[in-house]
Amino acid sequence: MELIPTTATAAEKLKRLAKTLRKSTGTSLAVALDAVAKQHGYEHWKHVAVCLEQTASASRSKPLPESLKELLDRAATRSPASAESQKAFAQGFVFAMDVKDAEELSMTSEYAECDDGWYLAAKDLWRGLAHYRDDETGTTLFETQSPEDLASTALDDLQNYRLFRYLGAAVPASLEEAYKQTSQLSFFPPTHFWLGGKFIDIGEVPEIRVDGQVVFSTAPGFTVLPSDDKRTRLEKFGHLLNAEERTLFDKMTAQEQDFLLFQLEKRTPVGEARYKPVQSSVASSWRDAKKI
Repeated sequence: MELIPTTATAAEKLKRLAKTLRKSTGTSLAVALDAVAKQHGYEHWKHVAVCLEQTASASRSKPLPESLKELLDRAATRSPASAESQKAFAQGFVFAMDVKDAEELSMTSEYAECDDGWYLAAKDLWRGLAHYRDDETGTTLFETQSPEDLASTALDDLQNYRLFRYLGAAVPASLEEAYKQTSQLSFFPPTHFWLGGKFIDIGEVPEIRVDGQVVFSTAPGFTVLPSDDKRTRLEKFGHLLNAEERTLFDKMTAQEQDFLLFQLEKRTPVGEARYKPVQSSVASSWRDAKKI
């Protein structure tokens, strides 16, 4: 397939066009997506997803702007990450969560917050941020901002995330395993993974399958289907629903059902012992980074 440079904004515009086409013709969303993709030079919608991922990968492969590289070098010298955090980024498992979504994250003893590794994460996050080409202006932050402003923008962007590292001995062997593992901790998916030294932006992954079932997709209108593990959770904790809650439960989407069952599980003695709520305040080290 031919590589057509495709940004997230461009893909989102195509999605909106497909939704409009779907409403006007009564066709399915999948058919509308393929039709719109072909109208704009793609072979099909999957071609759009592939081009989006490859375009983002190309941006991340570009060199980190010198001003940001110098900032990270100073951070590594003045406030180095612990050996455990460095190892987790290099060959273990780390994930990032949106700072608001992280307030709903429930930790187990297999995970710990990794705020000392912010500069290790930034090395990957900032390449995409600095070289992302805006569809409206056709420019990047690297091209339009001064080195000082770019550093300030990048540090501000970091405050949108919180980092967590895996402490267990058996690091997930694949993205699918990692996603399945983190789905037990939160209703919301992570934004990024560092798995075995590889950086993965979840927003650029077309879909993730676990046990042959699609559990995550960037396609519009996607709804997570209940996995075997979620059905087991219903069997275990469904009896805690009263009659009124059960009536509402049956009208919920699969995602809403799983979130409710997860909350019920956390209120049981077993759940209280297993899950430890994450503090809602953002670690001060994010703010202290501006002093480096």
